[in-house]
Amino acid sequence: MRSKRRSLPRSAAAGRRNGKLVRKQPAHALDPEKLLRLAQQLYAHALTLQEVIRNEGQVAYEGLRPRYDRQAAQQFEIFYRTPKRPARFRKHGVRSYE
Repeated sequence: MRSKRRSLPRSAAAGRRNGKLVRKQPAHALDPEKLLRLAQQLYAHALTLQEVIRNEGQVAYEGLRPRYDRQAAQQFEIFYRTPKRPARFRKHGVRSYE
């Protein structure tokens, strides 16, 4: 007795690019760049609120926020950089003309 073959619904269409299986992003998917910026803003907000609470409300939120925006930007900088390999890690025969 054979069982019926079931087809599972696909959440995203798949295709091939350069020999690799690639899935298309669903229309409702979040852009990674937007998500990263939102995380940075939330982090700056949390740092600012933490400082306001630590000072028992004697310091204004608006006065502290620019400082913590800069701090969050510095800490999130690593996520925005494009990875570049140092010369010693490059393959032999490959040169960079930057």
